[in-house]
Amino acid sequence: MMHSLIIGGGKIGYYLAKVLIEKGYDVSVVEKEKESCQKFANDLNISVIKGDGTCVSTLEQAGVASADSVIAVTGRDEDNLVACQLAKRLYQVKKTIAKVNNPKNVDALKKLGVDIVVSSTDNITGQLEREIDSGKIKELLPLGAGKAAVFEIVLDETFTLQDVPLMEMDIPLTLNIISIIRNETELIIPRGHTTLQKGDKLMILTKTKDKNDILKALKIKS
Repeated sequence: MMHSLIIGGGKIGYYLAKVLIEKGYDVSVVEKEKESCQKFANDLNISVIKGDGTCVSTLEQAGVASADSVIAVTGRDEDNLVACQLAKRLYQVKKTIAKVNNPKNVDALKKLGVDIVVSSTDNITGQLEREIDSGKIKELLPLGAGKAAVFEIVLDETFTLQDVPLMEMDIPLTLNIISIIRNETELIIPRGHTTLQKGDKLMILTKTKDKNDILKALKIKS
């Protein structure tokens, strides 16, 4: 299960936490205000640490060492930068995302090592949601009020099941491979005897909560 650590428990942090939980993520939150911490804990039933996201001990208590992404959405650009830098430099977190309240700070945060910087002048919640999902699995089309979706994944160098027929793979019935695009031009409608190759782009239909089973079934490293 993917673990995301959110720094900042305001409206944006709350929305993101709720969305990520619905997508099957393990979510933890760091927030300074007691009332906001209680709201997260009571409404979402997740791990909430009352503290400063720029403090190493607080980040460690929140599980930063096991986080796949750190998303800093406090009202202070400086705090968002420091939280992301600590996560990246001390704990080698793969993806750091920071909200900037002053658009003039976008370039500065990028130069200082934040992977993704989102300006509060944009449609920030939608953009943050897309950025969080911009890893190996991309959501293309939500279905059934978001309970299911068509996802896209490209089989990268970590794929080891080349030339193994689909019927011989341990793919759960909840994952339905709709199509395969090979060499960007060839469209393949898969059957049981179909085999996959590195570089193939797969369209997969599944429930949103089962999204992370895609990597597991295809034995692709996250």
